[in-house]
Amino acid sequence: MSVTTALVAGGGGVAVALIAALVYRDATRVGVDLGTPATWGALVVLTGGASVVTLILVPDAPLPGVLVLTALGPLLYLLERDDSMNGDDAADPTRLPSQSGESADRSDEGDR
Repeated sequence: MSVTTALVAGGGGVAVALIAALVYRDATRVGVDLGTPATWGALVVLTGGASVVTLILVPDAPLPGVLVLTALGPLLYLLERDDSMNGDDAADPTRLPSQSGESADRSDEGDR
């Protein structure tokens, strides 16, 4: 094993562990609806670890594929986090998600 490979493996392992710890902490704080914080942390470790192992063992692996595998766990968590935070309200096609309740600014009402 070369020095570069060892540095990539060590740095990648530390980065994956740090991101998994942040996901676990955030999932505990938010209280995600699907799964447990440990499950989401494990998913991040699984996808991040698989990408580090792929990068080390398969030197000709396409970098975009490795990056997609790396981002898969955190992105799935972010989607579930957003769903947990915004609830199960029915979609309203006449309002943007940022418009919660009544808006204070009614200056564009005369333009309609």
